[in-house]
Amino acid sequence: MNRFFSHVILFFTLSACTSLKSFMPKAELPKKSAFNPAWIKNLDPLYESGNLPIALQSPLIYDGLLYVGNNSGYMQAYELENGKLVWSELDNSTFHSSPVIYKDQVIYGTVQGRVISRHYTTGKIKYSVDLGASVETKGVIHKGRIFFQLRNHQIFSLDVETGKILWGYKRSVSFVTTLQRAATPLVYKDKVIVGFADGNLAALSVDEGSLLYETKLSSASKFVDVDNSAFVLDDKLYIGSVGSVVFQVDPNSGKILKKSDFVASRTPFYDPKINPDQLYFGTQNGEILITDKNLTVLKRVRFSSGVISSIVSFKKSLAISSTSGDVIIIDSKSLNEIERLNLGHAYSAVFGDMDSSDEHLAVLSSRNRLYIFH
Repeated sequence: MNRFFSHVILFFTLSACTSLKSFMPKAELPKKSAFNPAWIKNLDPLYESGNLPIALQSPLIYDGLLYVGNNSGYMQAYELENGKLVWSELDNSTFHSSPVIYKDQVIYGTVQGRVISRHYTTGKIKYSVDLGASVETKGVIHKGRIFFQLRNHQIFSLDVETGKILWGYKRSVSFVTTLQRAATPLVYKDKVIVGFADGNLAALSVDEGSLLYETKLSSASKFVDVDNSAFVLDDKLYIGSVGSVVFQVDPNSGKILKKSDFVASRTPFYDPKINPDQLYFGTQNGEILITDKNLTVLKRVRFSSGVISSIVSFKKSLAISSTSGDVIIIDSKSLNEIERLNLGHAYSAVFGDMDSSDEHLAVLSSRNRLYIFH
């Protein structure tokens, strides 16, 4: 009898355990973040109190390396995966844009007015050319030439292999109240198309730098800078100026075809893989707009109290940055917010462009913090 009761008790005990196990709640796995830091670098230079150095430049991802200039005067290359320093070369200057790659060269301009070419894996210098004024834009390469706009409203064409100056075009800008900002040139067909701080869009010949046409885009009395880089799609050019609307222009003649009813903060983002018929614009009041090719707004969502400074593809979504210090992942079709990261410092902002490649996102904050997410 004792053995019988022992078996009965054992049976009910095991049954109870089985029942309890079936009702045990499953542990929730932590949500995977889109902002997984691969590495972070503090690139803040030494400075005197009250003289806060601000980063305006942009990083570049290429072939497993990350290139960025810092305000201590160095151009540097890091391994993208782990942040190991590959090379660091002193240029005794700061930077206002990102480098570009041509074959085995990494080429960039400095605030001291030099265009410098280095071997992209060793940092060994190939040439250094003095252009006489701050190089404000990244280089644009076309058929063996590289084009830059300087702070003194001058466009230069250089031989990309040797750095030899082929021609220069100087624009006279008489406006006192200008932001003195420069637009990155666009090469289209046989023309170098670029906006100037006097409110004009101009086209220069690729070969000689002679003026082919100019179009007045802004008639305001001040702050007329056409500082957004031009963008061409289906033989139509899109360009905007500070505090003014976006213009659709015939790139062959300079004729204005249409004006938008919104002001864009940067060049439009376009990815035919997302939608071949739509453009994405950031605005100065923190909105992202989806438009058709005729600049008709299809959708708009506000994400920030600051200016939208950059839009890039990242992990099958879009990453946007702002001058309020936020980096936000959004759905490219619905514009729904997926995840948001604030860079944390009271003076953090993103003034330059982010860069992305495969599963990596590179962000340089105005406080000289370099973030690589994967």
